[in-house]
Order: sequence, then C-alpha cells, then structure tokens
Amino acid sequence: MSRIFILALTLFFLMLGFFFSQAPAKEPAKESNKKAEKVNEGYAGTETCQACHSEVYEQLEKTAMGALFLKKPRTPSEKLGCETCHGPGTVHADSGGKDFSGMVRFTKGASSPVPARNDACFKCHQKRGRLFWAGSVHDFKGLACTTCHVVHTGPGVTRRYQLASLTVRETCLPCHKEQVRAELRFSHHPQREGKMNCSSCHNVHGTASPKLIKELSNKELCFKCHAQYRGPFLFQHPPVMEDCFNCHQPHGSAYPNLLKSPAIRLCRECHITFHEINFLPRGAKARPNMMVGTACVNCHRNIHGSNNFNGRLFFF
Repeated sequence: MSRIFILALTLFFLMLGFFFSQAPAKEPAKESNKKAEKVNEGYAGTETCQACHSEVYEQLEKTAMGALFLKKPRTPSEKLGCETCHGPGTVHADSGGKDFSGMVRFTKGASSPVPARNDACFKCHQKRGRLFWAGSVHDFKGLACTTCHVVHTGPGVTRRYQLASLTVRETCLPCHKEQVRAELRFSHHPQREGKMNCSSCHNVHGTASPKLIKELSNKELCFKCHAQYRGPFLFQHPPVMEDCFNCHQPHGSAYPNLLKSPAIRLCRECHITFHEINFLPRGAKARPNMMVGTACVNCHRNIHGSNNFNGRLFFF
C-alpha cells in the first residue's frame, strides 16, 4: 500500500511540474517591455543623429569605442550609440538642433558641468586605474576627461588612448611645461628616445600617493627599474633609505646620473665636517686628479649601500 501511495504522489508532482512549465509567462514579459520603454524614452536613436552629424558619425566609426557602440553593442546602454554619452536627444532633434536640454555636451565652453561630463565617461571607465580619480589633483583642478582625450577622432590622429595630442608627453606639456622641458637636459630618463613616458611613473587618473606616482613612495617607484639599489645592504646610506630624490632630480638634470648638483656640493650638504678637505691635487706626493671629476664618489663608490667589510665608508 505504501508503495502505491509513493508512486501516486510522484506522478502528481511530475504532472504539476509539467503544468507550470507549459503555462505562458505573461506577466514577466509585460514587465520587461515596460522596462525597455523606460530605457528608450526620450532617445531619438543613432540614425537620427547620423542624419545631421554625418561627418562626426564617420569619424566615430573608426574609433574603438565607436566600433563597439555602433556595430557590436553588448548592453542596452551601449545600443543607444551616441546617446550613451550625450543622453536623450529627442528634444534636441525635434527643435532642429537648437535645444540641448537634458543632453551632455563636451565641447569647450559648453554649459554642461565638468562632473556631468566625467560621469558620462565613468559609466564604463570607472575601474582599474581610475578608482582614485575623485579627489585627485586633476579632479580638484576641474579637468574633464575630454581635456586630454578626444572621442570622435579616429586612429589617423592619435594611435593610443585617443589622446588629444600625438603622444603622452605632448598631452602633458600644456600644463607641466617645467617638468617636460627638464627632459631636454643633459641627463634625463629615456623619454625622448621613446622608451618611457610620463605615465610610466605617474597615474594621471589618481593615486593614493603624492604627485600621482604609481607606487606608495618615490623609493619604491625608482626600485621598479633600479632594483640593484634596493638591497638589503649591511650598511645602509640614510638618504637612500629615506628618498631617492634627496640626491636625484627625476625629470632631468644638468649633472650626471640625474644629480641635483655636482657630487662635491651634494655630499657637503650632509657631510659638513669635511669642508676643509682640498678637492684638487696639491704637492708632489698628491695623486693626479685625485678628487677631480666625480670627487667623493671616486673612492666612496657604493653610496647606495654596501656589504663590504669597509662598507660603513661605502668604499669599493
């Protein structure tokens, strides 16, 4: 008897499941249609934009973002095309291009506030290197994304990042003239040679460190390329442990090895007790050119740190 009851109960649940699987899902379909109507409410469509802005549309097609939005959109927001960034344009289209209410404009001198322009970009570009944009130096100065980047320009003008200029260096130059021109000095990082650029050391979109550097400190930033000076050493040089910029000028210098001043003067800033030492050969017994040229560094070669038994003097 119990087996018959269990079999009957099993058949009942199977029939019940079959009934619900065949029932039409009318209510969810209505809800999805309502959501779609709300999304498309006030949007004129890409074809309407193309009718008046054909040149801009052709340029946008050549960019990576344009190819994605106009040809292979992944989300309902991307399917809106031009209006993904500019907002609903029905009112603008109906007015013959005179009314811009409800739209975000990115041209210079436009009435749209900078935060509204940046928010349009951060809908897609919020993660990774742009997490610390809010409150960063560039955000505090009121810069918009379109200050450095262009959207409608194809790869014929700029190859990477859709920059407003051909290179990162030229994009930074209008605001950072002193730092960029320092690279023209005798001793410099290989930026002019194309081996690095400003973004090699700085994250222009914001960091948790001063001066928008990519690491937590200047020292850690330098050690990414100059790992031979990281240590650990048995004898540490205190200025090196504190900050590389105590002795070096990172953007360019008139002295070798990016030093802030000649080696003799640089060492004397801390080692003032040695001010009476003669740095020029004098007398018959003096070795020729003993303290000429690199001066103190002629003998104290391991100034970044040493494991030598005479390391406290940073000799060879």
